[in-house]
Amino acid sequence: MRPMRDLAHDAYLAGGLVEPVARDGVDDRRWLDCELGSLAENRLGDHADPLDVDPARRDRWRARATEDWRDSLDARDGYEVPYWLLEDGRRVGTIALSTTAYGAADLRVGSFYVFRARRGMGTGRRALDRLRELLAAQGVGLRLDTCWSWQRTVRFYLRAGLWAHLWKRDLTLRWDARCPPHTLAVGPADATLTVARDGADVVLARAHRRGDALRLEETSRQLLADRSLGEAPWDAVGTLSLALALEGWPLVRSREDWEQVRHADGGPPESLAYKIALWEAWDRHHGWRVETPKIPGLEYPTWEELNRRWDAETASLRVDPA
Repeated sequence: MRPMRDLAHDAYLAGGLVEPVARDGVDDRRWLDCELGSLAENRLGDHADPLDVDPARRDRWRARATEDWRDSLDARDGYEVPYWLLEDGRRVGTIALSTTAYGAADLRVGSFYVFRARRGMGTGRRALDRLRELLAAQGVGLRLDTCWSWQRTVRFYLRAGLWAHLWKRDLTLRWDARCPPHTLAVGPADATLTVARDGADVVLARAHRRGDALRLEETSRQLLADRSLGEAPWDAVGTLSLALALEGWPLVRSREDWEQVRHADGGPPESLAYKIALWEAWDRHHGWRVETPKIPGLEYPTWEELNRRWDAETASLRVDPA
């Protein structure tokens, strides 16, 4: 029997929602230019059309917007497939979908780009919704990674109903048909994440702000044990924390909480705050654009300062063999 992920690819193709990228040196070059253009737009603020990029600009993008650029689709063979996104038979963007396991039965979106001429028309949301419909029919979930500094992109995915699942190197967002859609409401002083169950709204996480002080009401044990909600209760605090960060809320409840949970890879707001400081330091170190809300009370060390701190911490842990 073919894996569910492969069946999802087949359904996506059969539905006329994507078409494969030709490996003819022209079609694949244009696809790669779109992915490179997405990096240049988000990291450098360069909004040039990647469908009409000249060689000199392409070289600048490679040099300034990337760390380890893969200049061939052949390097992806074996773990993901690149496609052109279609709408009404016309190309409207690009997407890459995994063929290997990611988590339990999730399909990983490795690249997603909508042509600039198609933005603001719901094109990206429709493409994502159609993919999720096909995945739900196959019993497959969806995951993708994105960058905190890409504020427009992060907001898009939250509005589209994805949940913040982890934050390691980047933000890992996910969706699963077993999880009910979330509703986020973030005001000046109060914020909630709710889901609908049996016709009623269920609050999974709630936060309150008083100046630069944060108070968080985490998901109850009863809701964490409710299997009808899927993994939603487990991702609720992390998702609400991300929504708070986007609005410039404080993320540290106390010094004690900061010391206890800041190194976690998801969940508590303090761990997201810690990662935000790291991500922004890394982006600035590379000269990439960082236009993000300032988190009250959070330090923003440079990458060099962070390295000196880590070196000092490592040195303090060394034991004299004598």
